[in-house]
Amino acid sequence: MDHTAMPLLGREDETAEFEAFLRGDDRVLLYWGVAGQGKSILVEHLTTRCPKDGYVVDLEYTAGRRNPSLDSADAARELLDELAEVLGGWCKTGTPTYHHAADRADADEQALLTRNVTQKATMIARGGSSIVGSPVSLNAGSITEPLANLRALNRLKLVRALCDDPRKADLSDRVLFVDTTERLYYLDEVAHFEADGGARGANEIGHWFANRFVPHLLSSAKGLKLVLAGREPVPMKPGIRCQQRELRNWPSADSDAYLASRGQEAERFQQAVYRLCKGHPGWTSMLSDTAAILDWSEIDLFELERIARDRPAEDWLPRVFLSRIPEHRRAVVAAAATVRSVVKEAITAVLEEAPQDEQWFESLTAYSFVQLRRAHRKRSSWHIHPLVRGAILSHLGGQEPLRLMEWHGRAATYFSRSGDLEEELYHRFCSGDTSKDGEWHRLFQSANLACDYDSGLRVIELVTAHEARQVLLRTAPGLVSHALTLRSDIAHHQGRLDDAVSEAKQALRIAREESLEREEAKALLILGLVSERRSELTRAKSLLREAFDLCLTSGDTQNGANCQLHLGSVAARQADYVAASKCFSVAATLYEKLGDELGEGNVHWQHGTALRRVGRLRESREALRLAVLKYRGLGYRLGMANALREEGGIYLREGRAKKSQNALHEALGLYREIGDRLGEAACLCELSFLELTDGDADAAQGSLREAASLYSSIGNGLGVADTTLLSAQVLIHQGALDEALAHVSRASTAYRDLESPLGRANCLLLSGVIRQSNGALPESRVSLARAVQAFREIGNAQGERLALGERSRVAVLEGDGDLAVRLARRALEVSSFMGSKAAMAESMVALGTAELANGRTREAMRVFATGHALFEELGIDRQAQEASSMILRSAAALL
Repeated sequence: MDHTAMPLLGREDETAEFEAFLRGDDRVLLYWGVAGQGKSILVEHLTTRCPKDGYVVDLEYTAGRRNPSLDSADAARELLDELAEVLGGWCKTGTPTYHHAADRADADEQALLTRNVTQKATMIARGGSSIVGSPVSLNAGSITEPLANLRALNRLKLVRALCDDPRKADLSDRVLFVDTTERLYYLDEVAHFEADGGARGANEIGHWFANRFVPHLLSSAKGLKLVLAGREPVPMKPGIRCQQRELRNWPSADSDAYLASRGQEAERFQQAVYRLCKGHPGWTSMLSDTAAILDWSEIDLFELERIARDRPAEDWLPRVFLSRIPEHRRAVVAAAATVRSVVKEAITAVLEEAPQDEQWFESLTAYSFVQLRRAHRKRSSWHIHPLVRGAILSHLGGQEPLRLMEWHGRAATYFSRSGDLEEELYHRFCSGDTSKDGEWHRLFQSANLACDYDSGLRVIELVTAHEARQVLLRTAPGLVSHALTLRSDIAHHQGRLDDAVSEAKQALRIAREESLEREEAKALLILGLVSERRSELTRAKSLLREAFDLCLTSGDTQNGANCQLHLGSVAARQADYVAASKCFSVAATLYEKLGDELGEGNVHWQHGTALRRVGRLRESREALRLAVLKYRGLGYRLGMANALREEGGIYLREGRAKKSQNALHEALGLYREIGDRLGEAACLCELSFLELTDGDADAAQGSLREAASLYSSIGNGLGVADTTLLSAQVLIHQGALDEALAHVSRASTAYRDLESPLGRANCLLLSGVIRQSNGALPESRVSLARAVQAFREIGNAQGERLALGERSRVAVLEGDGDLAVRLARRALEVSSFMGSKAAMAESMVALGTAELANGRTREAMRVFATGHALFEELGIDRQAQEASSMILRSAAALL
């Protein structure tokens, strides 16, 4: 350990804590705090105190890549490639397993991209047309979705491959540092899985990194430790030993020590600085630099206290600093703040000529707030700390707006000559020039086409950055609204639903203020999708209808089709299958008109799923077959797997066990092939029903345990709760009723914590069934009555029907035939409302049982016969046989 390294002033406790961390058993150390606390400097300092090697992964660099192209990788892939290089060097063996997996992933993506690039490219605006007038899809039915899913799902394979290579190496005393963790959202899962509503559990920034990457890395890389630094804490997966420390402002003693190290030893000077900066390291450093360079005295500081008037330093310090330094140096600092990266040639171009001082650039980089970012082992760059840069730009925008816009124009010309399109666009937008907004549109579409959402987010920031946005709101508000909608859409796909709503509402407000119908429709579509995902179905329907009406008015066919697809999905979830069918038909027509084959496939899949819910099993299978054909033609394995899983469930309902087994195992193989643990877990749950039907309860429990493990590994708490409830059903089948009731109780607690009213209603239903089997009829009656009410409150007709049927059965056991009949008839009414023949047939059997218990044998026979006919029509042989036996039983009662 290099003890000769200079201690970091004001952070001695953190340094000592790091050295204790190196000696201890914890594997992760997290530093977090607001901007300007010195996190990056602390990380750089700690790398010098590592016993062997320390390496800094700077996500600010990852997020700052230039000009995405069709073959660009996403940020997670860049991180993995960089780590493969580092770990390979530490292991001295390279990372051959990783490189083999990476080559396969690239080939997989390229094959899919090649098939679909022409179709997607038709959506890119032609020539110099304005982005606001172009029909941009928000991905819901677009061709990018298969590749987005594939890329996100390939990450698991790449992580496992990366972690396989160092298993035999000893990486003790080596530390991996990750700086700027607030950028971890670039690595979060951006695939929108059709199964179960997307990337669940990804609402926290850094979910993918903390829950999928870090556990694999630490379990395989023996001795390796991880240090994270960012503006907010990153919750680690349970089981990982982690320390966290919030970096706060210096106490006065640390502030004084820092100032003394910079030659400012006067006690009154130190006290004045502490009062002005409140111990904030960034502002203390800037004020110290300023005082040294301008040779300020204590009198100057007392004057500053009068100017400050107890306001935060960012409100007054940059203005005072710029106003008091010499003109030539002030111009240099202001020009450096204008460009996002401090580049000597760019600053010269902004100033139009080099300053007379030959050492002007060296003088500039002597300021503590101008930092050298060692962002990558092959690339470093100077930049002004964002806190200081933002304050300087805010001051210039208020005091010298015309000069600032002129400088942005010069910077745009410079970057145009140097071929840096992103920087050129940024400065054009900051100067109010939107003549190249078509180029911005194509830049985003190239990232979107390659499913490079992190590059897409960075391109969006060219418009939404504060200094650009303020200008564009006056000159091109539609561009700002559109950019905010795109950012909202990506947040929705990442599972950051609160962020998605916030961005969409901003876009909606701008669109309405400027009467931009197309942009208003896009924002409403995103808000509708978020509401659908949150199961706020009434609100979702209202928003999607409003969006569709605006799409009709503005001629936005693509997003009109997307609206209809999701309106159909919402209607199906509300058991309004007639409306769902109409919506799917409209969506299919629109997608066909656009030539969007994936959209057509999604319509078939959604329609097949809805038909399954209403018991139209044969028609459901036909729709799912069409979806499989579309997906197979596109090479969309995830879509194929989802459709096959649904098909397997239908065959199981029909009693065709062999066909069900074949379909489910084919789906399971596809899920495993592409690494989709969410789909794999859902498929295992379907398989457990098949195994239970075959009488193999142990196999069913094994499938559910495996499913629960998969759900847990991706942080899907809802899935874990679902498997717990399904396990209770298996235990009921085995006769272990007390244990089953304990499982229901655990699931209910989990659903309450997850705020899932549907889950809690299902727990009430199953609890009533268990108590009925136990003979505790009064308790069963209460649970089932509560279940009926719970299902009714959330508009779940299927659950209400089942609960009413079970409640009728309890009434039969209690000898209350009249009540049993009334409840069974209510269940039949709900089934009729649903339009589900299968539900009506089941309710007929329940009603027949109630009539039989009430002594009305002939009526019971008639009802049983109707149910039997429906089951036979649907091809559900097993239940048809059960209804037939009830007819024989009723006939015997007449003799």
